[in-house]
Amino acid sequence: MLKLDNNIAQTGLRVLFLMQLLLKAPISKAEILKEISMHPLLKNVAPDTITLDINTLKSAGFEIVSGNKGNNYCYELKLNPIKINFSKKEIRAFLLAKKAMFHFMDFRYVISVYETFCKISKLIESEEQAELLLNFGNILQTDFKILKELDVHVKHKNEITILYNSPSGRKREINILCTKLEYSKKNDKLYLWGESDDYGSVYLRCDHIKKIVKINKINSKTKIVLKSNVYSILNKNNSTISIDDNEKIIKITPEYIQIRNEYSNDFYLKQKLLSYGENLLDVDNKEVKEELIKIIQSVEEMYS
Repeated sequence: MLKLDNNIAQTGLRVLFLMQLLLKAPISKAEILKEISMHPLLKNVAPDTITLDINTLKSAGFEIVSGNKGNNYCYELKLNPIKINFSKKEIRAFLLAKKAMFHFMDFRYVISVYETFCKISKLIESEEQAELLLNFGNILQTDFKILKELDVHVKHKNEITILYNSPSGRKREINILCTKLEYSKKNDKLYLWGESDDYGSVYLRCDHIKKIVKINKINSKTKIVLKSNVYSILNKNNSTISIDDNEKIIKITPEYIQIRNEYSNDFYLKQKLLSYGENLLDVDNKEVKEELIKIIQSVEEMYS
């Protein structure tokens, strides 16, 4: 193994290594010493040497502030004077990598790529190139810290209470058994799916989740009672239709298609049925049918 006995080489490598540590995150002197002790090419150094190395970086244009008791006396890099320029071809390669992540749309990879691009953007001289790298659309409206916590709760099927900012602007607490996190290509947004005692099956926009208030149950096995409804829609020239996972086609005639829907949430059932518009012919559930008629009548009155 290469040995660096030369004091100048040791100092240079140590300062570069220290710069690398500071670029990652704020770090205390004790943590720096520990990292150096594990480096195969660096010798152990005294705490005062770290102070000298910090001053060396400051003299080179790095803005480094010393911490306090609140952050365990960590050194934090505020300004990095090293800037780079990418060619159009190199930037295009970064953008293609980002596009590929959105194509497969595992939000975990998207977050990882975004965090990497954030670090790269701090080194880029061109503000335009930095903006191109950091343009991740609506997914950035979601708090990544909350998103990572939700991911854990989904994996363990935990029941939690969240503070949710509804589309109407009213904040409310919702108890939900987390079942999955899913990205919708239709509107470029992430949704938390789950089951709620108050609302049945729900899917909530992650960017509207403001806080995880508490964890109610770990590995919850709440049983949701499903209801069944049969409805008929117009068969337009025997064309194929798209049905949800909780639906099944039970009859097809030249005039209509009959579908059975298993549901736990009345609101989402009505939303689904209203989406058919004039193609909806009949609804088996009497209460749901009456509600749909009221909604249609109120809309007609609004525009009459």
